[in-house]
Amino acid sequence: RPRRLTVVEAARLMGFGSKVKSREDMPVSDTQAYKQFGNAVVPAVVEAVARPAVALGAAMLKTNGNGCMFKR
Repeated sequence: RPRRLTVVEAARLMGFGSKVKSREDMPVSDTQAYKQFGNAVVPAVVEAVARPAVALGAAMLKTNGNGCMFKR
């Protein structure tokens, strides 16, 4: 039978594991805490998406000199 994640489990899934060790570390209600964690972005995901984008941008600058993908 499925169960709802605890506030601490939700915090750990969203990358707040070291800051939220127990329910007392959250000064808001459970409902508000779930909303805040739902709006959070996991830093590791941002890094995984940004790294190839930065590499592509650098490669485009290197090949074209002006950062444009298309020839003028």
